[in-house]
Amino acid sequence: MKKKSSGIARILKKRKTLFIAETILFLLTIIGLGQEGSMFGFCFVSLILHTLLLVYLILKDAKDLKCPSDNPLLSGMTLDFVKKLDKPVMIVNKAGIISWYNDTFIEASGAKTALYGKSITDEISHTLNSARLFREEYSSLEVTLENVQYNVSCRVISSSGEDFCVLLWDDISELTYVKSQLDSKNTLIAFVVIDNFSEAMQFVQDKSKTASAVIAGELESWSTSIGGIIKEYDRDKYFLAFEKSNLETLRENKFEILDKLRNLTIDDEAMQFTASIGVACVDGTLSEKEAASRSCVDLALQRGGDQAVVKMDSTMEFYGGRSQTVQKKTKVRSRVVANELSALMNQCSNVIIMGHKYADHDCIASSVAVSRMAKHLGKQVNIVVNIHDFNLKAIFNSLRGNKEYTDLFIDREYAQELMRADTLLVVCDVNNVKLFEVPEIYEAASNVVIIDHHRKTADFENEPKIAYIEPAASSVSELMSEILENVLSPGELPPVEANLILSGIILDTKQFTKNTGVRTFGAALYLRSEGASPYEAQKLFRTSVEDFMRESQFENNIHVYRDCIAISTFEGKATNSDRIAAAKAADRLLSIEGVSTSFVLCTIGDEISISARSDGNINVQLVLEALGGGGHFDAAGAQVKGHTMREVLQMLKESIDSFLNV
Repeated sequence: MKKKSSGIARILKKRKTLFIAETILFLLTIIGLGQEGSMFGFCFVSLILHTLLLVYLILKDAKDLKCPSDNPLLSGMTLDFVKKLDKPVMIVNKAGIISWYNDTFIEASGAKTALYGKSITDEISHTLNSARLFREEYSSLEVTLENVQYNVSCRVISSSGEDFCVLLWDDISELTYVKSQLDSKNTLIAFVVIDNFSEAMQFVQDKSKTASAVIAGELESWSTSIGGIIKEYDRDKYFLAFEKSNLETLRENKFEILDKLRNLTIDDEAMQFTASIGVACVDGTLSEKEAASRSCVDLALQRGGDQAVVKMDSTMEFYGGRSQTVQKKTKVRSRVVANELSALMNQCSNVIIMGHKYADHDCIASSVAVSRMAKHLGKQVNIVVNIHDFNLKAIFNSLRGNKEYTDLFIDREYAQELMRADTLLVVCDVNNVKLFEVPEIYEAASNVVIIDHHRKTADFENEPKIAYIEPAASSVSELMSEILENVLSPGELPPVEANLILSGIILDTKQFTKNTGVRTFGAALYLRSEGASPYEAQKLFRTSVEDFMRESQFENNIHVYRDCIAISTFEGKATNSDRIAAAKAADRLLSIEGVSTSFVLCTIGDEISISARSDGNINVQLVLEALGGGGHFDAAGAQVKGHTMREVLQMLKESIDSFLNV
């Protein structure tokens, strides 16, 4: 009887509002009996309809009361089922205190004492804290318990007005093991290019077949050691396939095959062969892996060769890069690039040219060379540059008075106004987006071309139509001279521009004493035939007495590190115009006996600027990459923010030690 009364009370409580409305309608109907008009009829009809609805809902509620959800038999069966379930089950309250667990959990946890009333975080796993458990997004967590891996499903329930979390533990150890086995046997694709074979064999052509066989044998042994297969698909180019489980061995050994190839002996004669290797450890189809690996080997070649580039899911790893690049003799690629660049310019409405921040002679000269090509094709062209840069004063003075250059140079604000959907952006003498004169223009451009001679640091977010990056070239001025030679008719390059382009080559070759090759002198010969004068080109480097004295201050605080590295720190506050002075000081420090590498540090604004130079024994680009910089094998730079001079000096020394101790 008590149970029946309880059921009626629940119905009355649930339908309380409807019972009140029924009472009000009944009273209104009684009142309406003594009134004229239609009030009684309206109230009576409403009362009848409401009564029918109320009766229907009461009958429905009465039927629901008979539902077996409150049946003690069902509750007992449910509890018994959970207790005997072959999966561990646990219940914790909102404070993360263990309220209950089944027998299977006791066996899985190996607990020797009762866990009731104890913290799940302290006793089971730090992963299972109450804040995470009661958040809907953390409905499934991976936890290791007694060397068994579980997937823990979390479900929040309420009982007696209190929230609890039911944890169901699924053993996924076997599934995890199978996945790891499949992952370790995942096939990776790599490409190997012997990037200096022709140059190394140019004087011993009779040994080329022997050398090819020795190289192939060395690569075959290397491939076998990692359980892979390697096939030559073109001259000096190889395709390698191996299992992912062996990649860690290659990374630990830092791709020792690079050193083995560099130290090969052909008929008792030492031969230094260098290779570029590209490996992509990414998910996808074999076709996607092949494309990613090709991109990696291209990056290795653009960084100067003699190195391996490994692409992981979200990072790029570099190994090697300890040899100078060898300049190629052929100009085939420059002719191809000239044709491709001409085609892109013909399709665009205007051309915008941009170099790096704090532009130097090579940057401006190569930009002017690109502008000459655009003018030849009848295109509107502008060069984005800091027109107030004191270091470019001599260059601007050499062009002053000629109407052709009046509107050629523009600032960053006007450049953004000139951007259109079909604008072609040409970037010269830089491939690191952080160092672009105006990065925003690069991000907004649909058509981008990059021409550079610095080693590539990473993949481009905005993929260029042409990426002509030749670390073996002395300068971008050299590259553009070759392109202009293919595009312009003889005598079409103005002498003032020929002088400027020659000055770019002079700057980056230290007056033809470094990084020169057959193509470098070929470019100079072309410029000379177009009216360039070495004397006029040298005049662009003249400095005032004040600047000369300022430069000498960068050489007053020098110490030699590790017996061969000169480091100069300028304690005063430098300006942007002092960047050139710091670079010149770094060049002069190499003239000190016993010094093979130099670094000049100075404070400019809120950053520490570093200029580095090397005689070829140390790759300063790799040293400064660790500090966020980059550049060339023997000439590089970096700008470090957020650190003091002392901290940056310590970071530099650690990077040097890391390079030398490999």
